[in-house]
Amino acid sequence: MSAAIVLLVGPEAGQTLAGSVPKALIDRAARDGTVRVIVQLYVAATPEGELRGTEAVVAQRKAIAAAQSALMVELVGTGHRLNRAYETIPFLALEVSSNALRTLEASALVVGVEEDHLELPLSTPSRPAGANLPPRQR
Repeated sequence: MSAAIVLLVGPEAGQTLAGSVPKALIDRAARDGTVRVIVQLYVAATPEGELRGTEAVVAQRKAIAAAQSALMVELVGTGHRLNRAYETIPFLALEVSSNALRTLEASALVVGVEEDHLELPLSTPSRPAGANLPPRQR
C-alpha cells in the first residue's frame, strides 16, 4: 500500500490565514529590529509512529521539507535567519525582521507564528523550577 501525504497551500488556493502573526510580535520586531519566532506550516502531518511504513514517513518528511523550502523562497530579501528546520514536524525556527513578519502574515503556507522564547524547565519533586539558574534569574 502506498501512502500519500498532501502539501496544503492554504485554506483555499491564494488565501491566507488572517492574524497568523500576533500584533505583539510585529511591534517587537519594529522596536528591536528582529524577533525570534516559531512558524507552523500548512502541511497535513501525522505523528510518525502512527504512519504505516517507511514510505509514508519519507513522503511526509518530503512534504514538510518542500513547504519549508517554499517559505524560505518567499522570505528571500526580507531580513531573516533560519535557526532550525525541523525534519519531522511542519515548523521552522526563524529570526525575522518586520518585513519578514509581513511576508509570513501574507503567506498561504503559514498557519501560525509564535514567539520563540526560553521557558524555565518544569519543576519536579526532586528539582524545583529554576534550580540550576544563577540567583538573578530565579
